[in-house]
Amino acid sequence: MNVLIVEDSVSARKLLRITFEHYHCTVFEAENGEEGLELAARHKPDIIISDALMPRMDGFQLLRMLKADPGLKSIPFIFYSSTYTGDKEAELALSLGAEAFVPKPAEPEELWEKTCNVMREWEARHRMPAHPSIDESDEQYLREYSRIVAAKLEEKVNELEEALALRIQAEDELRRLNAGLEERVALEVEKNSVKDRIMAHQARLAAMGEMLSNISHQWRQPLNNVSLLIQNLLLEFESGNLNPDSCRSYVAECMKAVTYMSRTIDKFREFYQPDRTRQLFALYRAISDTVSLVRESLESLGITIETVKEHDINVSGYRNEFSQVILNLIINAKEAIQLRHPAKPFVKIVCSQKGKSALVTITDNGGGIPPELMDKIFDPYFTTKFMSQGTGMGLYMSRMIVEKHMGGRISVRNNAAGAEVSIELLLEPVVPVTPRDAP
Repeated sequence: MNVLIVEDSVSARKLLRITFEHYHCTVFEAENGEEGLELAARHKPDIIISDALMPRMDGFQLLRMLKADPGLKSIPFIFYSSTYTGDKEAELALSLGAEAFVPKPAEPEELWEKTCNVMREWEARHRMPAHPSIDESDEQYLREYSRIVAAKLEEKVNELEEALALRIQAEDELRRLNAGLEERVALEVEKNSVKDRIMAHQARLAAMGEMLSNISHQWRQPLNNVSLLIQNLLLEFESGNLNPDSCRSYVAECMKAVTYMSRTIDKFREFYQPDRTRQLFALYRAISDTVSLVRESLESLGITIETVKEHDINVSGYRNEFSQVILNLIINAKEAIQLRHPAKPFVKIVCSQKGKSALVTITDNGGGIPPELMDKIFDPYFTTKFMSQGTGMGLYMSRMIVEKHMGGRISVRNNAAGAEVSIELLLEPVVPVTPRDAP
C-alpha cells in the first residue's frame, strides 16, 4: 500500500511513517497541503492521511483541491487532526468527500485498523469516488469552512491570551523572586563580611596571647638579672663596700638588660604591625627574625628549632603577614610536640627554590595529622584543642594570607615522624586576586 502523509509536525510525521512502514507500506511525506497536492499528483497514492490545520494550505483546502482534480478525486482521504475534533468539523470533512475523521492521538494499531477498514469499504464500492455532499460551486462550503476556521481561530486567540496572561504572571513572580534573591544575597554577603571580621579579630586576639607568652619568655632572664643586680647593689651598700665604680657597673648592667627588653618590645610591635603595601623582602631573613621571637620559648620546653638556607631568595608580598604565617606554623608544631612528647623534639624550617617558586617547608616530629582530619585543618574554627587552648583560626588565616594576599599555595602532608607544611611563593611579583584585609 502506498500512503501519503500530509502533516506539518515533524515528530507526528515521523511517528506515522514508522507506523505504516511497520505494516510494509510505502510512505510519502508532505509538510503542508501544497506539497501534499504535488506529491499526490506525482505518486498517485492508494490513500492520503492528512492533518487539518497546516500552514500555506490546510487539510480542508487540500481535500477540495483533490476532489476537484479528475485524476485524484478517487483517492481515499482520512483526516487525522488534534485541532479540529468537533462534530461540525467532522461533518464538514465528510461532506467534502473524506472517508473518515480520526482524532489525534490514536494508537498505531487503531489507526492502521481504521485505514484498512477505509480501504476495504472503498474497494467494495469498486473504486468509485466519494461524492461530496457540498457542491463546490455552492456557497455552503465557504460558509461552513469560514465558520469553523473562525471558531478555531477564536479558540487559538483565547489560548494565546491565557498563555500570555500566565507568562506575564510568571514574569512578575520571577521579578519578585529575583528582588528577594538580591536582598538575600546582599544579606549573606554582609553576614560573611561580619563573620570574616570576627574571625580576623579572633585571630588577632590569639596572636596577642601568643605574643605575650613569647615576651614573657624573652623578658624572664633579663628581669631575673636585674633583680639580682639590685639585690647585690643593696647588699654592698648596706655592708659599706659600695663605691662609685661598683655602682656604675651595676647601673650599666641594669641598663643593658632594660635596653634589651625595650628592643624586644619594638621587635614584637614591628612584627604585629600590618603591612599596607607589597614589598620585596628577603625570605630567609623574615624567617630568621620570626624564629628569634620564639626560640627561647621553644628551647625552654626542650624543643630544638633549626633554620636552613639552601637559597637566598627575594619575594614580593607582605613581610609581616608572612612572618605571622611562619609563627602560626611554629606554634602548631610546638603544640603537636607537647601533646605527643617525642624523645628529641625539633622543628626544622628550610628555605629553598623549586623552579620559578620559592619553597618554605616546616617539619616537626610531633606525630603528624590524623588522615581523617587532613582535609579539614584549613577550615575556619576547626581545632583539635579545647576551646580554652585555641580558636582554630591559625591555619585558616595562614592559608588566606598565603593564597589570597600573596598569590601562593600552602599544603600539608605527613612524613615519617610528623607533619610537613609547604609554602610556595612565586618569585615574580604578583597582584593579589582579591582585596586584602590584614588579619
